[in-house]
Amino acid sequence: MAQSIESYYMEFLRCARCSHDFEYENPLYRPITLPICGHTMCRQCIDIIRNQTKCPQDQVSFGINHIPIDQLPTNYPLLIVLYDPSKLPKGGDKRYGQCPFYMKFDENTKLTFKAVESLLGKISLAIKPIINDKQWQSIFSDSMTRKIFSLLNSQYIDRASRLKVVEAIRSLGEHMCIDFILCCQNSEQLTDNLRSVIGVQHGQFLEPAMQEIVLQSIVSFLKDHSALSNKHLVHSVVLQVGVNDPNVIQPSVNRIVNLLSGASCFQVQRNGDSLSMKLKSEFQNYETLRRFYISSEQWSSLLYGDTKHELSMQSIIDKLSTPDSFSQAIQRFTNALKSARYASDTISYLEPCFKILSKFGVPNNVEQHLSNNNQQDDSNWVTITQQLGCADIVLRYLIDFKHHLHH
Repeated sequence: MAQSIESYYMEFLRCARCSHDFEYENPLYRPITLPICGHTMCRQCIDIIRNQTKCPQDQVSFGINHIPIDQLPTNYPLLIVLYDPSKLPKGGDKRYGQCPFYMKFDENTKLTFKAVESLLGKISLAIKPIINDKQWQSIFSDSMTRKIFSLLNSQYIDRASRLKVVEAIRSLGEHMCIDFILCCQNSEQLTDNLRSVIGVQHGQFLEPAMQEIVLQSIVSFLKDHSALSNKHLVHSVVLQVGVNDPNVIQPSVNRIVNLLSGASCFQVQRNGDSLSMKLKSEFQNYETLRRFYISSEQWSSLLYGDTKHELSMQSIIDKLSTPDSFSQAIQRFTNALKSARYASDTISYLEPCFKILSKFGVPNNVEQHLSNNNQQDDSNWVTITQQLGCADIVLRYLIDFKHHLHH
């Protein structure tokens, strides 16, 4: 029998197509993760779409050398979240003896495949106490939870998918690094730092209701005009909002426009020497744009005083990540722990792990690797096992670290 799971987490543990909870006892409802996109479906739905070439959820192609997707292996790391591991079969041949894809591997590849699965299983075990106990759940933010389950919903049987896995590990690693930094700063310090980053003074940052008005105004102006310059758009929105002192909120409005621009919501046009922009078709709707512009948990709690706006900037932050952002975060992590006077052995233990996590899976390199047909890239099994080993170490340390802070 599956163990009791808090309802919030079940969205990650049910079929992406039919929404049936995953089960081990019934083979029809065992989870299978599609390559590239990472959507996980029950075997029954996999059988239904087996002749398709694209995921029905996002239309991403999942063809793997013309091998049917119903030959893909069961996602046991997800089942470990649901079940007592002792109740699940052990060993690759017991788990995958009937899986044609796995059986085509040579012995060395089978060993590394099992090593990757084992490390993902350790991550599943690390989060089990948290998702089964309400008192622990505050340790993880929504965005952290999604990054962990994004990693667990991974298919690593082919090269392209393994590149995506390494990128997911890196993303989780950077998020954990930032989480450590936040734990080492008091709220006043962090609020000041965040306000400095977004370029506003105390009292200038827009309250949630005002952000709604600003976003509605952006959609309204860009619907009524074919294209506007950044300066014209900001000026128009500030006037539309109608506050007593437009200069007070102009920096915040400008920042929102720049963040949306950086997150590729706009289509930029050149008219002679000037640039103008308009919303891309998929964002020419207020509700769509609002769902996209959602805040991160740290910004919500510190700038708004609660976690109601937890989603605020995470998707935008992810899109704005650069190859250097993780390295910079590691340096901030080291400085933050030193300033907070944490034991030097904590830094010496975690810093090398973060450096390994930042070394591979640089954003936007997947397509380049594939187009170059570079067989000596981040997709090799050694890289993935090394990355996962470090991610497991950092995750467990972070859980203990935050649990200690909460108690």
